[in-house]
Amino acid sequence: MTPAQRRRLTAVARGQAPADLYLRGGTLLNVYTGELYPANVAIVGERIAYVGLRDTMVGPRTLVLDVVADRILVPGYIDPHVHPAHLITPSALARHLLPLGTTTVFADTLQFWELGGLRAFRTAADALARSPLKFYWMIRPHAQSRSTDERRRFQIADLARALEHPWAVAIGEVTRWPDAWSGDPDLLARLDLAHRRGRRVEGHTAGAKGEKVGAIAAAGFTSDHEPITAREVLERARQGIAVMLRESSLRPDLAGLLDALKEAPALASRVMLTCDGSMPAFIRDHGFVDHLIRVALERGVPPLDAYRMATLNPATYYGLDAHLGGLAPGRYADVCVLRDLSEPRPETVVARGRVVAEGGRLLVSVPEPPWRRVFTSAEARLAVPWRSRPADFRLPPRARYPVVRLVSAVITRLEDRALQPGDLHAALVDRGGRWVAPGVVAGFADRLDGLAATISTDFNILVLGRSPEAMARAVNRLLDRRGGVVLVDGGEIAYELPLPLGGVMTRGSVADAARWEDGLRAALVARGYPYHEPLFTLFFLSADFLPAARLTPRGVWDVKRSRVLLPARRRVRA
Repeated sequence: MTPAQRRRLTAVARGQAPADLYLRGGTLLNVYTGELYPANVAIVGERIAYVGLRDTMVGPRTLVLDVVADRILVPGYIDPHVHPAHLITPSALARHLLPLGTTTVFADTLQFWELGGLRAFRTAADALARSPLKFYWMIRPHAQSRSTDERRRFQIADLARALEHPWAVAIGEVTRWPDAWSGDPDLLARLDLAHRRGRRVEGHTAGAKGEKVGAIAAAGFTSDHEPITAREVLERARQGIAVMLRESSLRPDLAGLLDALKEAPALASRVMLTCDGSMPAFIRDHGFVDHLIRVALERGVPPLDAYRMATLNPATYYGLDAHLGGLAPGRYADVCVLRDLSEPRPETVVARGRVVAEGGRLLVSVPEPPWRRVFTSAEARLAVPWRSRPADFRLPPRARYPVVRLVSAVITRLEDRALQPGDLHAALVDRGGRWVAPGVVAGFADRLDGLAATISTDFNILVLGRSPEAMARAVNRLLDRRGGVVLVDGGEIAYELPLPLGGVMTRGSVADAARWEDGLRAALVARGYPYHEPLFTLFFLSADFLPAARLTPRGVWDVKRSRVLLPARRRVRA
């Protein structure tokens, strides 16, 4: 904020200049003091100038919003850890979230960075800097799956440049906690990019138990969103790690995590709430941060604490509480007008000083990044000339294979055995057609002929099926459609979810994507899929930080022993 903007704010606060917007009436929840009291809010531009009972700043051109006296004014909601490009664009997500009261997110950069690097991130972030829903960014320090060209794609110099962006606030998420625990110098150098700039390090410590957490904290992790039990929440909080309590489409854990507050009540001043990477159908059915607050209230969390976890706590954690998280002078004018504290879904939403939603209806436009400038390479756009053949999915002759068996939607078990009925041929195929990493997957959908998807951890092409011919047909249709998910029965295309923006996003709305997600889930369940979240199953099959075995660009990867069990090979071009 400039000195000139400060001068105008102070003039309005003194009553010597008119406000742009004035919220009159209502009861304010003060998240700084815990009080509820009558107050008006005067706004200039994007910021709050005054909170109190005077109305001397109301001028002839001031827009006055009369709030019924029994309505509650609370700060706009903040999610501290969001994946904004799961099927939909960040702009489409913003259009859906604003009427639900979420006005700020701290967002992941994985898709942009993997498909376009620093330039793609800057292009998207610059466009979204004008959004009524504020996007702050976590800069990915490494890939989700190791490959031979990872250092070229995640150069330290580029990460440093990305952190200089005015909306970049953290390094994250850091999935390689074992490297941090062991003191790996390359990873620590990447984390230091954040620390030397006073930024945060958002960690992912799934599987880290007990005493290991201390070394992870010493390595520089400042927060974590991965605890799945109240005990894990306490283990991290006791080591100074700020914990984000998660309720997502993959892991709806919040009700149990809140039990940590019973043992350590002071946590209420520090923990945050997050939807993590919830898929569109979950957001459509439940909501977003409003849903998290509702779960907390239903579990008996006092209203003040529940709202602080979704407003002031994340703002304070990121060092932005002078700008976000409360209704006070100088802060962004982000206000939710509630019928009652027991119902966190707002009647009216103000974001960046404008009335953006009323009665669940969006009233403003949200800018869309120029995606052709974000995804500029032919491979990023999947405008590639190669096509697949059944031979791509040939397994090397062996008596026994390292079989990746799903035991939940994302966790696997490694089996060393001969092929059995129900096993699927599997492969990760390079977008450019240069290599293929073959494997065997069990426990996914035993009646599946062929499936191809660009929804994978590194956004190469994941292929599954019992028929190599159907698998090749699915890949070729996927390339024709420039990405998404294609399901094939024999010679017929049985289902398509087109994602033409980088193979990861549609131009449709949350409701559109949720409907297509429903269709994919139904199609896979009909073919034997037994779990609740097929999109994350596809996404994480190539994630080399989750147990126990994965399909990666290097081949079938034994996560625990850090070794290749079945190597990738160069793809023979036709």
